[in-house]
This record gives sequence, structure tokens and C-alpha cells, in this order.
Amino acid sequence: MPVIDVDLPCARVPGLRHAPRRFLFLALSLLLLTSKTWAGGELPVFVLQWGSNGNGPGQFSGPHGIELDAAGNVYIADTGNNRIQKFTPDGVFLLSWGSPGAGPGQFSHPHGIGIGPLGNVYVAETGNNRVQKFTSEGVFITMWGSFGDGNGQFRHTHGLTVDDNGHVYVVDRNQNRVQKFTSNGAFITAWGIPGTGDGEFSSPNGVAVDAAGDVFIADSSPRIQKFTNDGVFITSWGSAGAGDGQFNFPRGLSTDSLGNLYVADRNLHRMQRFTGAGGFLTKWGSFGAGESQFNFPYGLRAGADGLVYVADSSNHRVQKFQFAGACKNNDCPADIDCDGDVGPFDLAQLLGAWGPCAACPADLDGNGAVGPFDLALLLGNWGPCQ
Repeated sequence: MPVIDVDLPCARVPGLRHAPRRFLFLALSLLLLTSKTWAGGELPVFVLQWGSNGNGPGQFSGPHGIELDAAGNVYIADTGNNRIQKFTPDGVFLLSWGSPGAGPGQFSHPHGIGIGPLGNVYVAETGNNRVQKFTSEGVFITMWGSFGDGNGQFRHTHGLTVDDNGHVYVVDRNQNRVQKFTSNGAFITAWGIPGTGDGEFSSPNGVAVDAAGDVFIADSSPRIQKFTNDGVFITSWGSAGAGDGQFNFPRGLSTDSLGNLYVADRNLHRMQRFTGAGGFLTKWGSFGAGESQFNFPYGLRAGADGLVYVADSSNHRVQKFQFAGACKNNDCPADIDCDGDVGPFDLAQLLGAWGPCAACPADLDGNGAVGPFDLALLLGNWGPCQ
């Protein structure tokens, strides 16, 4: 939890419109609340969907992993078809690559997919227990990994993500650990042992990393654990059940520019959204094949402008959603969710993004991080936007 100095001289903070110091103490109280519980948050709007069961262009067979590049293009690990497909942000087919096998550019049950800062695509294969690296056009670059217990070996590769420095994180599910590599596959470190304690895992699945470099792991126990990028335990949340903040087999994870975490709650056929500290924000979805319904969703990715893409695995499709709060309110920058006023939801968003961030909406003073002065600016503009 961040430490906030409440003894800020209000006169020195631009935009602090006659805010009494009691607002700062209110923020501290709400920070304690939002670190574990938060009831509220808007629901996303369904935008579009694409895909059907099959092996033609734009068709899928149980898609698992999903990723976005800097241009918003969508990459899908088409697991049952042993290939990767690439689409425009609106679902227009661009290209695909891969076939069944164990050679370079071939796949056996591709699952996790990530994109590095240079646009290269990384794919974790469960069947071949390895990671392959490609250009954005599907040209093979390199690969690493084999079946085993050693560093750089795997027993059921699962989720994969890449941080802003190009480091690759791979969930080694059946060894109950996470392994970290350089962009070319050199082993850096690993953490995790079997168990349900802090830093222990029980068949981990998804992985995500935020702008500050912290790593989130979805554990089948079921819960979410948060670590530094070197594997130091920070916090955890979640339990078995169908309530807010509870899970039944959490799978895919993704973070957004505010530091919020999205979880594909597979067996409950829904998505859940949290602050980066684990405070519940909102949920959506139910079992079915209609709009905003899911059938065992595996992967999801949050993109720019509040967009969220979901790999709806057993419906063999991708669904696209948008949160209204992703706009930029230039007349009232502290209105992070753009609902016309500055209130508790904006505060929850800001606290969830606390720390370094790159061009995130909660960085109100534009210094590259969310901190006490951003909090002061938000509280100083509390209430309806003028």
C-alpha cells in the first residue's frame, strides 16, 4: 500500500479548489477500503463480435490466448487449429500462421501469447512445452524450452506476457511456478512452489504485468497473487465462490492503463475487474451464446480507450467491449471515468494506478507517475465538473 503524506500545503497544489484537509484523510480511509473491497463501477458496452467454429480464416477452434499490438491489431492463439490469427481492431482477418507439429513455426496446443515492445509475438505451447518468437507477420525468429524440471524447461506452459522491457513471463503450470526470460529466451529467474501460502501456487494459469512492472498470477486455488517483477510477494485476493471478488477457475488476466486488473472467471462465464490492489470494481457476463454472454472464456486483453477483447473459447469467437470511462475529459481532467463528476470511482481508479505509469489518465500532473499530488488534484476538484 502506498504511503501518502497528508500534510500537503494546499496553497502550493495547482487546482486544489479550497479543498479542506479533511478530504485528504477521507482519501486515506478510502484507500484502506479499496485495497480489498469496492462495490461499484460501470459496466462495459458490447461493441462487436467475430468468429465461428471452423478452420477457415476468421474461424476458431477453442481460442485461448489473445493479445493486442500498438496499433490495436488483435492476435488470437487459435488453440484447436494450432495456429495464430491476426485481425484488425474490428475483426477483419489479416493473416495467419502455423500448423500442427514440433518444428519451427508449428504448434501443439498454443495457449499463451504476448507482444514485446518491438512488436514481436511470443507464443507458449502446452503440447511442445516451449516458447516461440515471431515477427508481427509470423516470420519465425527463435524458440526455447523443452519438457523437464530445470531452468528454461516446462511441464505444461500456460499463460505468457511480456513487460515494457521485453522480459517474458511464462506460467509453468504443472511445476507451480513462474519463469522469467530475456526477450531471446535466456533464463533470468523463477519463483513458486506447490501450496496455498503467499508466493505458492496450485496449478497457476494466467499472467499479466502492469506499467509499474508488477506481475499478477491467476491461481486455481482460486485467487489472484501480485508480485514484484523479481517474484517478491505483494498481496493476494480471492476465494472459491460466485460472489464479487470470488472465483471458479480464474484463467486469463490483463491490466489497463489505469492499473486495473481484468480476470476471465472461466467456470462462472464472466469477467471481473479490480483495482491493482485487489479492490472489486465491476463484473459482467453470464452463460450463453448471446451478446455479453460467455461459454468458458479463457483469455482477455484490455487495450486503449477502454476497449476489452475476450477469447470466448467454447463459443469459438472474440467479443469486444468498451468502458465509457476511457475518454479524456479535457475540461475536467480529474474526471477519470468521464461521467461528469469527480467522485469515489475516480478515486478508486487513481489509487489502483498508484506508482509509475506511462501516459495513464490518472497521472493528472503529467510527471509519469501517480502520486500524492495527483491525489490532491483529484480531491481539490471533487464533485460535479464545472
